[in-house]
Amino acid sequence: MGFFAFEPVGSDAPENVSPYELRALVATGAHGKTYLAFAAGGRPVAVKVYRFGFGADPKARARMLRAVTVARSMHCEIAAPVIGAGFTMHRLWLATAYQAGPSLADAVFQYGPLPREGVRRLALTLTELVGELHLVGLTGRGLIPADVVLTEAGPRVVDLGFARVEGAAGAGGPADGEPRIQDIPGRYLSSAEILAEDVRDIGAILYFAATGRTAPADASDIIRPNVGDCPAALREPIAASLRENPARRPRLAELTAAASASSVPATTAIQWSAAPWLPAAAMRDAEERAAVVAGIHRQHSWVAAGILPANELTTTGAVAGIARPAGPEDRKPHEERLTAGDVSRSLAKKMWRRRPGQ
Repeated sequence: MGFFAFEPVGSDAPENVSPYELRALVATGAHGKTYLAFAAGGRPVAVKVYRFGFGADPKARARMLRAVTVARSMHCEIAAPVIGAGFTMHRLWLATAYQAGPSLADAVFQYGPLPREGVRRLALTLTELVGELHLVGLTGRGLIPADVVLTEAGPRVVDLGFARVEGAAGAGGPADGEPRIQDIPGRYLSSAEILAEDVRDIGAILYFAATGRTAPADASDIIRPNVGDCPAALREPIAASLRENPARRPRLAELTAAASASSVPATTAIQWSAAPWLPAAAMRDAEERAAVVAGIHRQHSWVAAGILPANELTTTGAVAGIARPAGPEDRKPHEERLTAGDVSRSLAKKMWRRRPGQ
């Protein structure tokens, strides 16, 4: 079992960059850091704050923000909904609905390759997402396993790669190998060549999910039944999608058809849907992350109300249980109001680095 990715926000966290108050550090990447926050009503939000100076070029920043606007018009359950974005205090930020679960990269590293049904569901998820993106004029833009989160409800894509299109910080145009951007605001060139690149990215992710290895230059070994755990109908399309020549890669519809249950007997389709799609440990990981996020929200709700919890955070079974807070009438007049720092220190000790299952 691995550690949760949550950590205390830290004193170096940017303040007042987005409308959301940062509650926890979720991940650190090449472009910046992602934090956990909460919208009105307690909805968890992932706020990605790009490193200082990223998006400094006004034209590149405007293209990215227009692309975000286009993505917000999508109605696709597979992609984490884009809530908003902006450029404040020389920092670019992007907010999406938080998805509780390990990334595909972390899950494969910690728990091993996905079962056969997991690879099939992942193929359906990614082909549907790329199809939806191209319908609104966007592309997959180099999807990688770290962009896919394995939640209790299924695979979800949490990073549509807006930053990757813009290239390095301060660059006005796309980096080498990235799709060219049209003159139409907020839209990207959607052609057979770019779609073939998205198909290759899907094939690389599926190869990784089935075998636990990064796709090599020659991925034809996936055709053999003893390599990885993959539906037989998907083996050849995965290998074909990784071909060097884009013209020889399968169409997106062919990948979808290979993963679909519509071409098999009804009894087989029922068996597929009933089979576990995640390793048991990965599913527990997703469930416990959701419980920890709920616990963080409750703790900071107490901060807002100035209520001091009666007891320290405790753990019961596989999920975090939190004691009922003392009511305002139980507080002594001389007791000071609970501060965010008090809760952060408590959470750092009890929750941030708790091992799943403990």
